[in-house]
Amino acid sequence: MSLILPLVVFITVTGAYSEYVVPPTRLRPAPYPEWAHYHWVWLSNDRASQASMTQYAQQYLDHGIKVGAVDIDSGWSTGFNNFIFDAEKYPNATTMVDFFHSKDIKIILWATSMIDTDSTNYDEANSKGYLIRDVLGKEAVFSWWHGKGGLLDYTNPDAVDWWHHQMDKALVYGIDGWKCDGTDPYILELILPLGKRGIVTRKQYSDAYYGDFFNYTRKQRGNETLIMSRPADGFGPIFLDFSPHYVMYSGWVGDDDPTFDGLESALKSYLQSAWANFANFGSDIGGYRSGSGSLGRTKELFIRWAQLGAFSPLMENGGNMEHRPWKFDTTNQTLDIYRKFLM
Repeated sequence: MSLILPLVVFITVTGAYSEYVVPPTRLRPAPYPEWAHYHWVWLSNDRASQASMTQYAQQYLDHGIKVGAVDIDSGWSTGFNNFIFDAEKYPNATTMVDFFHSKDIKIILWATSMIDTDSTNYDEANSKGYLIRDVLGKEAVFSWWHGKGGLLDYTNPDAVDWWHHQMDKALVYGIDGWKCDGTDPYILELILPLGKRGIVTRKQYSDAYYGDFFNYTRKQRGNETLIMSRPADGFGPIFLDFSPHYVMYSGWVGDDDPTFDGLESALKSYLQSAWANFANFGSDIGGYRSGSGSLGRTKELFIRWAQLGAFSPLMENGGNMEHRPWKFDTTNQTLDIYRKFLM
């Protein structure tokens, strides 16, 4: 939405101030919604459900911590990337989305363009030629962290149209976007990945994958939607740019260990992302992965990472084991620090 602002300028004239009102001017609308910079929380997929996620967000609110968005992690669907809510874990998606929206909380769903071979929509995609093929034009199955699957062929217009109908199964509930996880580099496992229009490079695939989720969701749900995706992320000393710049308004720099080495790794990805001209991103406060102890991370690490998160364009907190600030001591010191920096 564009704004019309009358500006008042005070000009020094011979030691005195005079007032001059600049004629109203129309500002160009922001390219993304404000909630890209809000405080986001989420639970790992082994704990996430409709009941646990609504309770989790409410707990933050009850502790005086505003929540701007929640991310429903992988495992919300009956098959990976078939976009059908698992009724056992999410018995009433409409009620869940309405709950979050009533609290002024946005909701995004985890997704990728990798369709698992045991998912209800895989056979159709494979039989109709909607998936990336190997150099011989044969079925290309990738082993990834959620099983085995195939990558959607974004060079095939029929495949993209079919994929949009798959996405509609979730968009119809009024969600606000997606967390698009990083399965696009798996295409590098093929010597010459083939799409309907020929060879597909990793960069072409990444741009199409993130771009389509971003563009189609905006088309269906408006410009207040976002996708959460990676800017730059590291594989040891090698860093890779994931998302095209125009979609990356609320990114995170990948999965890090819950240690100070993990915090350093996140900072390196911050720098690489900034050098690559990405604008808005954060990291999983306390690290995504599980660590030692009953909480999975130390109080000291969590506080330092929360302080980093507060000064990041996106402050997001979630991952394996414990991330709630009121759980790290009995004196509320961690909670008080967290609230102070969030404000």
